[in-house]
Amino acid sequence: MKTNKPRTHFKEGSVDVAPAANSSEGPVRRASITQHALVTQPFEGVDTVYDILAYAARTHGTRDAVGWRDVISIHEEEKEVKKTVDGKEVTEKKKWKYFELSDYKYMNYIELKESVYSLARAFVDIGITVDDVFNVYSQTRYDVPSLLLSVFLRYLVLTGNL
Repeated sequence: MKTNKPRTHFKEGSVDVAPAANSSEGPVRRASITQHALVTQPFEGVDTVYDILAYAARTHGTRDAVGWRDVISIHEEEKEVKKTVDGKEVTEKKKWKYFELSDYKYMNYIELKESVYSLARAFVDIGITVDDVFNVYSQTRYDVPSLLLSVFLRYLVLTGNL
């Protein structure tokens, strides 16, 4: 796994910042590197989704941001499975599906930023505003992060089933 920080970044982990409110609760804890204040932004000047995307593209550039594998084909096999029902061994046929997948494909941070900005512009072009509710019903896919970030970038209300 690639990382920008050494494993010692968090030092001692979490620390107590306030005592327990009563005997049935524990103390309030916070990461040791932020023990004096709550973190409200990842870095100075990074306040919005737009800032996050610009920062990620600027600092990580062509590094892989999102990866996926396409389904090339689905192979089905019928197998006999033995199981015990009421103390008796029963054989039944089951269909098994095997997915043949492509090699991994990746979108880098610059491509992700451009994808998000393009989708956000498309929302404006088709007249979607902050007064609209945006519904998404989708399987988990590699392009869902771009869609979600573009929705957040335009301050749209999102509902649906992802």
